[in-house]
Formats: sequence, structure tokens, C-alpha cells
Amino acid sequence: MNIKTLVTKQYLTLDAYAGTGAAKALLRTTDAVVILDGNSPIGIITAADLAMKPHQLVIDCLPDRPVVTCTELISNVLTLMKTTGNNVLPVTCYERFCGIIKQADILSHLHAIQEKQRTALLAAAHDLRSPIAAISMLGTILKADPALHKHQHLIDKLSESCDYAEVLIQDILTTEQSQSEMLTLQDEDLDDLVNECAVSLSDKLEDKALILSKQLHCTKTIKADRLKLKRAINNILWNSIKFTHPGGMISLSTKEEVNDRVVLIIQDTGIGIPEAMREKIFDKFTQAKRAGTVGEPTTGLGLYLTKTIIESHGGTIHMESDGQSGTSFIVSLPAYNRSTSAN
Repeated sequence: MNIKTLVTKQYLTLDAYAGTGAAKALLRTTDAVVILDGNSPIGIITAADLAMKPHQLVIDCLPDRPVVTCTELISNVLTLMKTTGNNVLPVTCYERFCGIIKQADILSHLHAIQEKQRTALLAAAHDLRSPIAAISMLGTILKADPALHKHQHLIDKLSESCDYAEVLIQDILTTEQSQSEMLTLQDEDLDDLVNECAVSLSDKLEDKALILSKQLHCTKTIKADRLKLKRAINNILWNSIKFTHPGGMISLSTKEEVNDRVVLIIQDTGIGIPEAMREKIFDKFTQAKRAGTVGEPTTGLGLYLTKTIIESHGGTIHMESDGQSGTSFIVSLPAYNRSTSAN
């Protein structure tokens, strides 16, 4: 999309040879003023320009700004603003000045589009639940019919597809709703949270005969939204389970750092993450997704949601992998001494 509809054509003007006092007065009510030499626009001036060049005449404070056309793509204009340090630029149409484009207007427009897309996505996800549930029920009925025994593999595929669709829909709803929900922070014990997550996925570990080891040594308290942070930890652990071959190992460890932070490390002996995928695994609807070692489905949303939750807690997450012999996820969170929190 280009910037044409976002161009501001109603703007204040000032003669190039006016004093800077007049410019300062105008800039108290607007972001930028178009400077005229006679009746011809020759540039834009902002309050920052006046501060950087404290001259007496407006023309002496006028910076050399790049000019964009009204057909320029929004993404290109934002990049240009970032690289040149300008939050407002002059715009031409058919080589004639036609207005100004403001970074704030572009960002507001993009935010509005994002909200519309989010609303549409949530509505679609909700609407799909009923027909998918009906198809799933039909599959169950067909599976129970002895006359269709020779078609069981097709019916099983139908059920698997419905199960995947239901997981995807739930991940979409959880991801979008989590971004708009406020955190409910309380004092929490990180080791307890990690233990609870391990217990909740114990059946998955047993199904693949995975060996789980724990070295939990955190004595500090964290501020956390219990349900959300457990969801993030569960996502990482489930990711390790999916991509570790039956009989493999997963380790959970916590430790304290000197800068009032605690670290959780989830390490597995799985198939690892190829280098080409590593920069994309935390992307929303990432293309860096694969089925698990026994065919477990992946929606491409789990690690994106995990990163979002951890960062909302003031934490960080990163991944280490040689692409062959396993993966480690390292989570760092702010913490404080339990004795301090009790005072």
C-alpha cells in the first residue's frame, strides 16, 4: 500500500525569511510547518530543527530532508524515516509539492489495520469451531461402523485433520487474547512452576519413554502471572518432547544470577534446529515448523506466544542448537530474594 491516502494536505505555512520566533509559536500547535519562498514550498521545519540550528531566520534553520512521492510504499517511507532520523517528510505528486507525511499517522494507520485483522482472525477462529466439531463427530460415527472397516485409514486421517484444526484454532485464540489481557502478577516460586509443568506433561513424556532430569536450585522469588508463565514453560517443554526421539533425555534446570535474575534452561537430546530455521522459530505463524519425531503436529504459534509472555514479564528467551544433537532454550527473568519480599 502506498502513502497517498495518509498525506496531510492541511498544514501551516511560514515565509522562509520570517523570524524563528514566529516558527516557534506555530510549532506549539503542530508537528511541522511548511516553509514558503514566495508561494513555493521549499521545505519543512520542526521544533527539533530550531533547537539544532539556533539562527534568527527560518531559512537558516531549514534542514535538507529527503522528498518522497505519493505513490511510495508505506514500508519504504518508514525505512527512510528510520535511516534519516526524520518523523515528517515532504511529499510530491507529479513532481509538485502536495503535502507532508508524518510517521505518527503511518503508525496509527498500521495499528488500525492490525486491529481489524486481529478482530477478523478471532471471529473466523470462533466460527470455525462448530463445523470442525461437527466433522469430528461425523468421523467418530463413521469409525464405529463395521461396514466401513476397510476405510479406517481415511477416517483416521479425517480425525487427525480435525484434531490439528482444533489445536490451531485454540492456539490462535490463546495468542490473540493473551496480547490484550493484562498480567496478574503475584509472588511465585519458579521451581514450583517448573515442577507443575513437568507433572502436567508427564503422560507425554511417558508415551515417548523420555528420561526427565531436574536440577532446580532457585531460592529467589519472581513476579509472575502464574497461568501465563506456566503456559510459556509448558510450550517450551512440549516443544522439546515433540522433537526428541523416543528414549531420549530432557533436562530442566534453574539457577540464580548475580544481577537479580533467575535462569531456566530446558535442554533436550532431540533433532536440533537447523541454522536456516533459527532466526524464524519465534515468528508468528512461523514457516520454521516441522512435525514431531512421531508425527506430533505443530501450528507455528507456540514459541511466538512463549516469547510474548516471557517478554511481558520483563524476561528474555533465546535458543542454542547445533542443528543435530539437541536444543537448549534459555529463559531469564527478573527476581528478588524471598526474605526481601517478606519485609
